[in-house]
Amino acid sequence: MATPKSPTSKKMAGSMQMPDAASVSQMMAPHLHMAEKLIAQNIEMLDFLKARFERDRQMLGKLTEQRDPMKAMNLWGEFWQCTMTDYSTQMTKLATSASGLAEQAVRAATEESEAITQAASGKASSTTGKSGVSLTDVPV
Repeated sequence: MATPKSPTSKKMAGSMQMPDAASVSQMMAPHLHMAEKLIAQNIEMLDFLKARFERDRQMLGKLTEQRDPMKAMNLWGEFWQCTMTDYSTQMTKLATSASGLAEQAVRAATEESEAITQAASGKASSTTGKSGVSLTDVPV
């Protein structure tokens, strides 16, 4: 005698609803947005470093050509003044961006936990990013 097949369950380990594609998408959306912002921030920082190192190289070239010690000292002074201004400006931008990313991380964690709760209860939301908060508002 054949045993009847048990119905396919949509529960993981018999206790939690299996998330559907919409639920998984809703859970992953905050991660995607955070990754995009972090990558954009890293690219911006690398662009700054590239430009800064190029100016460093140019200054060293000018310094090696300089024969007058007083003019060489002026070059050094101007170089350090410009360098400190550049790094100070960049660090201010980075601090502002990091603050915005930290706030967004909290929002993203909240959205993700809500999506997990909805998936676990079998009530997947039809919209993603329901908080109305966009990462395009976070400065980079």
